[in-house]
Amino acid sequence: MSALVLGIDPGSRKMGWGLVAGSAERPRRVDGGTLRPDVRAALPDRLGWLLTQLQALYAAHPVTALAVESAFVRDNARTALVLGQARGLPIALAAARGLPVHEYAPAQVKRRIVGQGRADKHQMREMVKVLLNLPSPPPEDEADALAVALAHLRAAHWAQAVAPAIGIPRAAAPARTAAQDAWLQALDATRGRRP
Repeated sequence: MSALVLGIDPGSRKMGWGLVAGSAERPRRVDGGTLRPDVRAALPDRLGWLLTQLQALYAAHPVTALAVESAFVRDNARTALVLGQARGLPIALAAARGLPVHEYAPAQVKRRIVGQGRADKHQMREMVKVLLNLPSPPPEDEADALAVALAHLRAAHWAQAVAPAIGIPRAAAPARTAAQDAWLQALDATRGRRP
């Protein structure tokens, strides 16, 4: 089965997502967008809405890995806490499904996509357009999520092709736990019902 990476640009007010299939040499955009909860809603309500939307994404697509941008917050502890809560949603859902989770710092993503870690938003959007052969650059949050997914495909390519050649063993996928199986069964039982 071909890789289908879900890239996430996390946030509690808007969360970019992008699905990229294929390989590092021949990636293609499958779908993408921006999840936008009601910004007037309280944080728990926004997180609940995002959780529901992410569950639907995982249910609709045979995702094989999650790639998420790591948090970068300089001075504001509250912002860091809220961002961490939003980042936790796709990570927990992926882990519960037994999917590998990969985190990339913004500078890592920029290096893998543009070639240098200080690329600006315009450069990133243009390179995502070129790499995925899109007719126009995607919207900013979606472009960031697609870039994270592309960065993972490139990292995975290196791990598969280069690392064994220099003596670094390939990592085995972790087995799903009984708790993860039970949680997925509970999700399947309630699918289609509104909370």
